[in-house]
Amino acid sequence: MASSPHILFLFMGASNLARGYSLLTRHISSCFGKNKTEFLNALGPGRGFCARGGMFNFTYPPIQDCRILEVAKKKSCDTRAVLITDIGNDLMYGVLADTLIESLDGLIGRALQWDAEIFLTSIHVNLKKDVSPTMFFILKSFFYPGSSITYEEADLFITKVNGYLEEKARKNERVYLISGMKSFTGMDKIHYSFLKTHSAWEKIANEICHVLKVPVQKKMRLADGISSIIANLYRLIFCDMFRFKKKGREYF
Repeated sequence: MASSPHILFLFMGASNLARGYSLLTRHISSCFGKNKTEFLNALGPGRGFCARGGMFNFTYPPIQDCRILEVAKKKSCDTRAVLITDIGNDLMYGVLADTLIESLDGLIGRALQWDAEIFLTSIHVNLKKDVSPTMFFILKSFFYPGSSITYEEADLFITKVNGYLEEKARKNERVYLISGMKSFTGMDKIHYSFLKTHSAWEKIANEICHVLKVPVQKKMRLADGISSIIANLYRLIFCDMFRFKKKGREYF
């Protein structure tokens, strides 16, 4: 009897992914089988794809430079699935839309060379509809205190990056753009709501399972989302901020 395929998952993103990582990996493992899945990730609050970013007293290297793809390429597996999410921090750090698009295109292009299934989420903030200029200034001052990007520039850059993501998914049968994530955001329109985190990641996980033709075993619960958020806080405090503990080898 042939063994089930071994699947390597690469998850790349920022704060939303960091909060939901434990939840997402547990759920996918339950659907695919723990012995048949392996995870690599590049995540963290404020993390960028082509700019260095972070929060408080710690920063993360750009995802494009963290060697996650080099390590993934050397792994022996039957299938690779890549999730690229939480796109947008780079723009707030002063990176031009074209530069971010070039970085994303490089990551996607390398993954396509492996025949990977690639899942993307767009930047779900619609500034003109969701965020006033005053609220934009407040959020920018809190999350990106050194940022010089203007309200109009941010709106233009977001539209341009989202247009690229839509075109990439339309032209590549192995690239999937997951829409509708805006409905799970909280008051800041950036992060998934504390009460909807589990629903947001259930939607993404279900899309991955559907494409890879694996049945979903169970639904995610609010308690699962809260547990994942707590696990992320533990990593932030003990691993990233104070470095009392080292994170596992799957973290880049």
